[in-house]
Amino acid sequence: MDKVAEFQQRDVPDILFPTVAVFLPLLEAKREKILGTSKRTFQYGATDRHKLDLYYPSATSATSASSKNPVLFFCYGGGFNTGARVLPPPIDIAYGNLGLYFADQGIITIIPDYRLVPDVQHPGAAQDVRDAMQWVVDNPEKLAFGGVSEPDLDALFVMGHSAGAMNMFTILITPELYSATLHPKIKGAVLFAGAYTFDEMPSFMTAAVKQYYGECEDQKEKLPLGLLQAASDEKIASLPKLLLGIAERDPDSLVNASKNFQLALETRGLTYDKFVAEGHNHISVTFALSTGQGEEWASDVAKWIRSV
Repeated sequence: MDKVAEFQQRDVPDILFPTVAVFLPLLEAKREKILGTSKRTFQYGATDRHKLDLYYPSATSATSASSKNPVLFFCYGGGFNTGARVLPPPIDIAYGNLGLYFADQGIITIIPDYRLVPDVQHPGAAQDVRDAMQWVVDNPEKLAFGGVSEPDLDALFVMGHSAGAMNMFTILITPELYSATLHPKIKGAVLFAGAYTFDEMPSFMTAAVKQYYGECEDQKEKLPLGLLQAASDEKIASLPKLLLGIAERDPDSLVNASKNFQLALETRGLTYDKFVAEGHNHISVTFALSTGQGEEWASDVAKWIRSV
């Protein structure tokens, strides 16, 4: 984490490869443990982008935390045009490290792939993730495996980072994506460093966002801030508890977007918890997990999940 603190830049294109270079040897040292995590892969839809990885707590972690295991769905980012639940070598254990970390906290962790532009437009990516969640709810027997005997299907949580946070909030607030057998089971949502409004969109995301959301006026209505402002009072009242996060060294655009989104939540009468991932930039927050460094934010998220 000391090396991350040395980076003067904050924009993602500037810090992406230097940050990966910091954590790659740390993750490589944990490769055997990460790959040894109890994990199964399932097909939830028609294409290669419709697969999910399910990470199971071990018998020790599953029984030490509580008699039942909460379920966490994680949606990665990537600006709507990149990203995968399994990244290419040599960073192929990234996101597996996140699955391991939360599984070690006794939390069943699910990471789905979803379609990317140019092969999808709004709200297709969010619908894919919703479909992955629905598949799990419809196939509860898949959750009982390894050290898990009592998955808590009434304690579902969602977490999204960057574009993933935008997808997750879209799932929660879009009436067309509502499922009577899924949404009432969602107890909490962790929204981490999303670009909630086009007015505060990082430059590296703008081209893909235009492809995904359409032209300017359409974007304002479809992006999370617009969806929040336009939502019915009934939909607002149905939202789960919210935890909003930002990295200390996130780009200013994302910091400002988070502040504006928080103000909009307050305007709609919603309360929320929040956290800052101290010392982190936009990339390090997920790459640090299971390395023994910079894991404090995830520990706090796990505690929040247990407290809701």
